[in-house]
Amino acid sequence: MNNQYLNEENYQRGKKKVIGLALIVFLLGLVIGGGLIVTGIMKTNSTKSEITEKESKRTESDIQADITDVESKIDAAKLEMNTMRNELQRIFMEDRGFSDRYYEKDSEITAKENELSKLQSTKSDLESELWKIQSGYNNTKNSIATSRYIPFYMFGAFIIVASSMIAGSIYIFGKRREIAAFTTQQVMPIAKEGINEMAPTIGNVAGEIAKGIKEGMKDDDKGIK
Repeated sequence: MNNQYLNEENYQRGKKKVIGLALIVFLLGLVIGGGLIVTGIMKTNSTKSEITEKESKRTESDIQADITDVESKIDAAKLEMNTMRNELQRIFMEDRGFSDRYYEKDSEITAKENELSKLQSTKSDLESELWKIQSGYNNTKNSIATSRYIPFYMFGAFIIVASSMIAGSIYIFGKRREIAAFTTQQVMPIAKEGINEMAPTIGNVAGEIAKGIKEGMKDDDKGIK
């Protein structure tokens, strides 16, 4: 009989295809999932680098020193403005009204007010910068900025795990004969040992039964005669 499908050669060829398919599924999942994870890592590192470049490299003590310097300039500007206002009143009294000297001094006071406003704005910016360092705001900002890349890690890991499970199932399907043979080899010695131990007992029982049957037949023959 010519077995077109049921022969060892076809079986081995089919098994190789199944195992090859399992390997392809595993490698494909590894490449896609690993690519997503690597992409997530690259984007995360790039974002962190961009944020670090924008952030100040100065320490808390450096910023505090700048704040102290600006505060001293603010105090000096306020003191100078008070002096200039007193001079403005004196000029107004001496010139008995709004004179050229009055308007000139008033312009100087306006310029000093603008300078004071800039100093106070600079102080506010420095205090905000100091707060970001002390409160850990920059670390939180980094975490929020990089959290959008978490799906890359999640989907990458999912694809790797799923492809590994599918590839494992396909591989086990291709190795069913070997698995069945291994299972049989595990059970066979125990079954064989049990049969060997039970054989004498079964033989004795069979002998007793046969003996009983023969004796019964003899008794029947005697009764007939």
